[in-house]
Amino acid sequence: MVKVKLHLLNIFQLKLNQKFIEYEGNNIGDIIFQFLREHKEKLGDDLLDKSRTKLNPQILILLNGRNIKYLKDYETKLNENDELYLSFALAGG
Repeated sequence: MVKVKLHLLNIFQLKLNQKFIEYEGNNIGDIIFQFLREHKEKLGDDLLDKSRTKLNPQILILLNGRNIKYLKDYETKLNENDELYLSFALAGG
């Protein structure tokens, strides 16, 4: 297992009143499931999928600045000191 920092951006930071949390895991799924286990009740339905067991597909998850959807999604392996970012997709103009 490796230690990674999960950065909380926009709505995540507001709901949890934290900028980041450190976790240990082997892949992104390990980290996200730990995060959900600890904070699911504070997040609300708009940030979770219908089953309330995963994040809403609209949530942007970045690994060292790269969207995990273009890697191996939740199965992406982690390295020591990787940084994950959680953000609600924002748009406007």
